[in-house]
Formats: sequence, C-alpha cells, structure tokens
Amino acid sequence: MNILPLSCHRSFPRAGCIPLFLLLLGLCCPGLVNAQAFRVDSLRALLRTEGPTTARVDQLIGLAFAISDAEYTTEYTEIVARLEEANALATELDHRAGLAYAPMAQAFRDVAAKRYAEAIPAYKECIALLDAAGVEQGLTSPLADIRRVYTAAGLQDERYVFYRTALDRYRRTGPALNAAICEHGLGGYYLGIRQYGQAIEHYMKAREGLLSVDVVDAANETSVIGQCYMLWGNPERAEPFLREAIAVFLREKNLEQAMSIALDLGEIECIRGDTLKALDHFRGTRPYWNIMSPLRVAMLRTKLVMAFIAIGELDSAQVEMHALRTQHAPGTLPLWSTAGDCEVDYTNYLFQKAIGDHAGADGYLESALNEALQADYLPLVLKYRKELGERYLERGDALNAALQARAYIRLNDSLQARSNRSNTAAYEGQVRERENVLALQQQEARLRQQRIISFSIAGGLLLLIALAFSVYRGKKRSDALLLNILPAEVANELKTKGHADARHFDQVSILFTDFKGFTEASERLSPQELVEELNSCFKAFDGIITARGIEKIKTIGDAYMCAGGLPVPASSTPAGVVQAALEMQAFMIARKKERDVQGKPAFEMRVGIHTGPVVAGIVGVKKFAYDIWGDTVNTASRMESSGEVGQVNISEATYALVKDTILAEAGVASPEASGPRVHPHRKGDGTSRSLHPAFTFTPRGKVQAKGKGEMEMYFVRRSSERAKENFVANA
Repeated sequence: MNILPLSCHRSFPRAGCIPLFLLLLGLCCPGLVNAQAFRVDSLRALLRTEGPTTARVDQLIGLAFAISDAEYTTEYTEIVARLEEANALATELDHRAGLAYAPMAQAFRDVAAKRYAEAIPAYKECIALLDAAGVEQGLTSPLADIRRVYTAAGLQDERYVFYRTALDRYRRTGPALNAAICEHGLGGYYLGIRQYGQAIEHYMKAREGLLSVDVVDAANETSVIGQCYMLWGNPERAEPFLREAIAVFLREKNLEQAMSIALDLGEIECIRGDTLKALDHFRGTRPYWNIMSPLRVAMLRTKLVMAFIAIGELDSAQVEMHALRTQHAPGTLPLWSTAGDCEVDYTNYLFQKAIGDHAGADGYLESALNEALQADYLPLVLKYRKELGERYLERGDALNAALQARAYIRLNDSLQARSNRSNTAAYEGQVRERENVLALQQQEARLRQQRIISFSIAGGLLLLIALAFSVYRGKKRSDALLLNILPAEVANELKTKGHADARHFDQVSILFTDFKGFTEASERLSPQELVEELNSCFKAFDGIITARGIEKIKTIGDAYMCAGGLPVPASSTPAGVVQAALEMQAFMIARKKERDVQGKPAFEMRVGIHTGPVVAGIVGVKKFAYDIWGDTVNTASRMESSGEVGQVNISEATYALVKDTILAEAGVASPEASGPRVHPHRKGDGTSRSLHPAFTFTPRGKVQAKGKGEMEMYFVRRSSERAKENFVANA
C-alpha cells in the first residue's frame, strides 16, 4: 500500500461511519468461525468415532490436507502421520482412491525439509494415480497444492507448463473440476508476472467451473478477480467483485475469507485517499482476531500501522508495531502466502522513517529486500528495490542508487521476457488444442465414412471425401483471414462466443502517420505505381510494429494508425511505440534518398503519438473491423497534424512515460575481466555496460492544436542520433 501525504486525506468527521462489512458481521453473522480450523476440528471429531473403514481413510486424507491448507502451519509431523495411517488402512481395505494418495507422505516430508523441487515428482505421481482412479480434485488437493511447491522452488515457468498441459488433458477427458483447478493455477502464474488481464481471464474460467461444486470456492475466485483489478490499478472495477465475494463468505460464515476482503476494501479506501475509512475496515476486524490465524492477524496489524502512519497517529502506530514485532519475534511469519503479503520488515521501515530514525529505517528496508530475494518473490523484490534506490538518492549515494535502478530494470525486463515466453507458449497451446480438436473431428469423420462405405458406392464415398476436404480447407482459410483482420484474442473470443465485448484500456499509445505531398506525388504516378509505393511503405510499417507487439488499427488513404498496449496491455510499451515511430521515419528518409537517386517521386512523413485511455471493440457485422474510440484518438491525430516532416511529435502524456527510458550498452572490456570476480557493474564476460537515456527531446512549448487549444509537445529522437550530430558539429 502506498502511504499518501496528509493533504490527500479527507478530514471531515467519521465517527458515525460504520463499514458495511462490519455491520454484516455484527448483525447478520454472529456465528462466524474460522472455517479452516472448524474443518480440522470436525474431521478430528469424526476420526474419534470412525472405525477401520474406507470413510476413515478419506477422513484421514482430508484432515492432512486441511492442516496443510492452513496459512500458518508447521504441523508436518501430524500431516505425514495421518497420511501414513491412511495408506496402511487403504492397503488393508484395498481402497483404490485412498491408495492413490500414498506418494503424498514423502512429498510432505520434502516440503517440511524445504526440499521443494524434490517434492514435485511425488505430487505428480499422486495426481496421475488420482486421475487413473477417476478422483476429482478441488482447491484442497494435490492438483491445487502443487502450485505452491513450484512457486516455493522458484520454478514458475515449469508451473506454467504443468498446468497448461494438464488443462489441455482435462478439457478432453475431464473431470471438469480438475480443469477449473488448472485455470486457477494458471491465473496465479499470470498474477505473479503481473499479466493481470490474462490472470483475470483464467480466474473467471475457474469460477465458472467451481460454481456448481462449491459456492465458497467460487467466491474465492471472485475475490481474487477483485484483487487482480486492484493490482491492475482499477479499484472501482475491483470493488463490486470484492463485495460480491464477501456477501457469500458472510452468508457461509467463513471468517478467514471475510477478513481477507476486509483488508482489500481497506486498501481501496487508502487508494482513494480516505485513510480514516480504511481504518474503520481494519479496526472492525479486531473483535475476531482471537479466532483468526496468526498470519491473518499479522497482516491486519501491518495495514493498521500503515494507516496510522498515513494520518499521523504515530502513538497508535507504535502500539501496533510493538505487538507485530512481538508476534514476529520467533521469525516464523512468512513474507507471503496464498492469503497475501505480510510485510513486517517493510512496515518497520515505514514506522522508523515516520519517527525520523533513517538509519534504522534503511536497515529494515534492506532486511525486507533480502527476505524477498530469499523467497524469490519478485513483486516485492521490485517494490523494495525501487524504494531502496529512492532512499539512496535522498542520501546522495548515486552509485548505490544506480545499482538498485539497474537491478530493478533487469528484473523488470526479466519479468517481461517471461511474460513474452508465456504468451508464446499460450499461443502454442491454443494451436495444439485446435490441432487436437481437428484430429478428433477427422477421426469422427473417418468413422462416419466407414459406415457409409457399407451402404454406399465408391463414387459417393469419393464425393463425400472431396466435400469434407473442401470444407476443411475453407475453414482453414477463413481462420487465417479472421486473424489477419482481428487481433488473435479478439478473433478467438468472436469464434467462441459469437461476439466480442468492447473493453476499456487505461493506457494506450496511439501512433498516426501522414504523408506530405501525397496529392502532388499521386499526380506524377500511375494508379498502379501509387498503390505499389503505398504498399511498400505500409508493409515496412507492418513489420516494424509487429516486431514490437503493436496492434495495427487501420489505414485511411495515405494515413496509417496503430496502437500499443492492446488488446493485451503488456504486449508493448509507450517507449516501444516511440521506437517504432523512429524506425518508420528512418525507413521513409532512406526510401526518399533511394527514390531521389532514381528520379522518382517520394513521400515525406509526419508522425504523432499520444497516450491515454481508449475503448476498443469490433464495429459492425459485415466487413467488421477492430477499432478504438476516445479523446485519446483525437489528440493523437492532432499530434501528427501539428508535427513536422521527418520528426516524431509526442504529447506531454507520452513524454512523461518515456522520458526516463534507459538503455544499457556494452562497452570495452574492463581491467578486472581476467579475474574470477565479476564486478556488479559488469557482465559475466568482463565487459562493462553503460546506462544512458534512450531518447533526447526537443520541447516545443505550447503549440496550437486544432480543436484542442494549446498543448505541450515534444520532438523525440534517439540519443545515439543526437550524439552523432553533436560529434559532427564539433569536428
């Protein structure tokens, strides 16, 4: 949670303000309990009276997983003992479903010893045995639990491959519940690499699959969807999902899940700048702390401390901070879990900074970073590195600030690369899925053909085969044409649902180009030559933007329009769109020189870019097209018309997003290259890397834009081009 300045908080009286969820807790659900603890206690009670039956086997296994599913447990000895007892009894009774869980005893031994990678084969063996026995697996099962082991082992890419492969299998063979659990596992993977749109898509599918099985499990997916929207920076979209989920948890008297949403609703109020209302949410949970897990209580204390600091109540913050330190004294509170983040050291940092102990604050922040690094929890590593870099800058320590900035950039790039690999893998998975469906269709067609052979003559059979081939070829061609008209995600949605929903995007960078002197050139060229020249330019543009993940929207005469950041927000960046524009200008300048030498007319081009929110969707039902709307489009068009030939003209909004873009270039080999030690500023091969801005900017001041008034604009160029010009000028 970001701590907001005091000026951002509302100061009107709130004494009578009672959070909605607290009213519901107090008035509607006096019997709220810790659902997980209740399940554990219930199973233990059943075992006290159950004899040596298959029901006892199931209860023992259920108890083991209920204990392991607790957010704050070290009870691995009991878990292993219960599983071993279950296996012995299942062997005696020849209980096949119970025997399938036999590998889990060793798996939990490995988990207890933190041998996470070694535990994975046992998990996989158990899942295979359960599949063979036809056992469905819900959110408390080896199929669901293996995601935590992959994460703890730092094997996120392997986690993706496992769940993607399993999802393909369960979609074909069932059970549907298992497919829903795989969707949940994939959602968590995308959430971890900050691909929130894809995470939400998978969680939505998981919720749909769980609705008919367990309303609480489905509500869990609903709450996670809300949390994804929060992390995506859209609290307004998040709140309806969170309130829908909390209504279910309150009705089902599920305390732990209700408290999770209390945290999230408080976070939303903090984002809105209403820390007092956030405090109402956090404080409202206090009557239930005695029946909550220690981890949940610790998470609530961290939020309370942050909120107290934000409104300047440092005495109250100190009381909660002392209690939090006491609770964390054994060092057993995990930094993060499936319940959320428990940032004890980071909270200590915020408190020490608030009371003016800057040395102590920095110590806690460095400790928080080390803990996140040890846990390989990348979102918090990024957060702490950024904060630490800012602290170094405040102290005037430019060297360490640069080191943290470099590490931050490298990690951020690594996450982006992982995301790109995931997108490629997801596409390949879709291709395999289509191929499998096609194979099944072909197999069914062959069976039909065999039946026809018995009753038809050879000529009729040949006619049928020819017809089937024609249909198949036509379908293949239509799919290819559709993907050439629409983005892949939109095309798939259209084929699946029969329509594609319009979507809002908060940050899209729109690029417009326009050729100067097009009318004059068209008078000197034949129609065929004119079209060929336009085609050559636009084909080059298509290649440039495709390489950078930018979506082509349309061409209008001699104008070209594309957009970065949709339909997948992480597919491209504002800096990538600027780079594409510079490459387009470079192509057009080189093209003009080439055609001037040949004595042929050539185009010169203006380019404009603006970044902002848009709505995107499909227009019409005949000759439909993917298009975007909003004032951002109009402003981007004005950036182009207000620009100059040979330049890339960007708005103030785009400038703010790309002005700090950094490039790292390899330099000469350093003197230490021959030694075994690698300097932190250097690559492993001993060569140095220099960090420098990617772009240089020429402020144009306020420029009159048609229909928009005066607007700040900038010409942008590559830094290397400016350096080359300066060298020539000074030579």
